[in-house]
Amino acid sequence: MKIILSIVFMLILSFSAQAKQNYCKPDDKQSKFIIHIFGESYYNEVDKRQFLKGIEKLQLKFARGDKIRIVNHSGIESKTELDQCLPGCESKNLIDNLLKNECSVEIAKRDMVKFKRNYIKILKNALSLSGQKYNVIDHIISLDDFYRGRNIDDQQTLVFHSLLPSEVDPTKRSSFDLNFRKIAENYNLKEISLPNVKFVNPNRSKNTLDFWKDLEFKGAPSGLKIKFKTRVID
Repeated sequence: MKIILSIVFMLILSFSAQAKQNYCKPDDKQSKFIIHIFGESYYNEVDKRQFLKGIEKLQLKFARGDKIRIVNHSGIESKTELDQCLPGCESKNLIDNLLKNECSVEIAKRDMVKFKRNYIKILKNALSLSGQKYNVIDHIISLDDFYRGRNIDDQQTLVFHSLLPSEVDPTKRSSFDLNFRKIAENYNLKEISLPNVKFVNPNRSKNTLDFWKDLEFKGAPSGLKIKFKTRVID
């Protein structure tokens, strides 16, 4: 009898090891984190540290079964690098999980290791873009294009972008002048909009804030109309 039970137990373990587990919670109980990363914007070391601090702390907020989606941006292009639910099993004993064919704790642990490894790889790939030239307005437009026509009220949409124009020194106001002129002369700013997203740990220097304020053209009809929602995670 013991031999038979051992064989059955081994068969169950073997089946569980091969099965692909669904970790997603039901929609009404699931938090959805949609994360956009603009790695090009982190050429400034201070902002890079803020990005890493924010993205690390954000990971601690993920719970088993939450939907995690990460989109990396380069120029006007975007690519979804991760789209899955956070691995993990409910707190049940091993036998119950096996007999009900619900969740293997061992597979969940293995999948969590893979998730963390992939998470780190995605961040490294994003930061490898730092230092490349970019147009900050093109980034904003690409984000608006990404969500045009979509309802995102049921998810947390978080954007990691320094909100610095390319190649500026946030401590020197004059370094913003060239970007300001190019943007003011080449874009129809009044037509630019933003979806319901929050920018995490953006650069908050006075010069950066003044740069975006100046693009409003003192409230003129042709000026920028968007307001940035921000969130600090540190």
